[in-house]
Amino acid sequence: MISKENRLRFINIIFKFIFVFLFLSTAYYILYVETEKYESQSVVMIKDLSQGQVPSSLGSLLVGGGSASMADAKLLEVYINSLDMFTLLDKEFNLTAYYQSEEIDILHRLFDDAFVPTNYLFNQKNLLNAYREDLLIIYDEPSNTIKLGFAHANEKIAQKIVQTIISQSSKILNLFENKNTKIILDFLTKEERKKHQLFISSLEDLLQYQNRTSTIDPKVDIDVKNTILASLQSDLIQKSVEYESKAQYLNENSAEMKLLKGNIHFIEKSINEIKRKITGKKGNQKLNVNMSDFTLLQSKMEFNKELYIQTLKKLEETKVLVNQNSKNLIVVSEAFVADSYTYPNKFKDTFSALIVLLFVYGVGRLVLTIIRDHKD
Repeated sequence: MISKENRLRFINIIFKFIFVFLFLSTAYYILYVETEKYESQSVVMIKDLSQGQVPSSLGSLLVGGGSASMADAKLLEVYINSLDMFTLLDKEFNLTAYYQSEEIDILHRLFDDAFVPTNYLFNQKNLLNAYREDLLIIYDEPSNTIKLGFAHANEKIAQKIVQTIISQSSKILNLFENKNTKIILDFLTKEERKKHQLFISSLEDLLQYQNRTSTIDPKVDIDVKNTILASLQSDLIQKSVEYESKAQYLNENSAEMKLLKGNIHFIEKSINEIKRKITGKKGNQKLNVNMSDFTLLQSKMEFNKELYIQTLKKLEETKVLVNQNSKNLIVVSEAFVADSYTYPNKFKDTFSALIVLLFVYGVGRLVLTIIRDHKD
């Protein structure tokens, strides 16, 4: 019969054997089985050629240039991580077959089998997750650059995938931009029609007023009347002085004095008539009422004209941008072919596995010691 001490010693040996077996198995998997992936990287910058012309999107009305660049970078990140980008890459590089093939180790491969765990089941969600795990997207705000990378078992395919991502991203950025610009174009087209109608309406009001009052510009009429009025007042003073001088030695009933008095009366009447025309047809009207009405109508017409001109300018500028690639991905550093695998980090992963297993082993030994002391 095996003694209690020998039994505990045997259990301890088995426990050590399990620990060594697990460590060697894990190390063997990391060193010889796990898929070696080569990561190709490129650094790009989003250049917006439309800045300083018209707003490129509704968001640019609310945020500054740096924030707009970050928004573009985040939008690009969302698209690269999307199913649309995966589908495009899948058609060219057959990523669906790749993630199911033997190029991928058994712990990262997807299986078309109902009995495997959910995370290993071949479906759209897991395909997309596997694709995203191989992606690298890092936005650097100070330099306003984006680091793009992709890891693949074939180093040349990794490079081609990064190049395709950059090419398609540049197209999609301008596609989004053109859609936004077309929305603005539709809005400005409607506004142009409204502003044009307002301008024409205010111009017609002004023309109707000119026809109704039989004048082109009351200001010109007033200036002319004031000139005539000044001349008549000068004549009135001259005639009055002449009349007073002759009254000293001529009879008031003489023909010359009557003629002179008639001239003075006529000049006074003319002066009053001109003053009445300048100040208004009725005594209780405001001064220069015609001038006031004309100025209001003219100001309204000029204001609507300026609005129409500004809208027309924006409309023409936006039309230019519709078919223009205003946003471009400038490649700062080209995607390269990796000369050695990037993942996994075999030394780090092996050391991490050793630390975890040592921790588990230590906990197990502690449990065995507690059991032995309890039995004793």
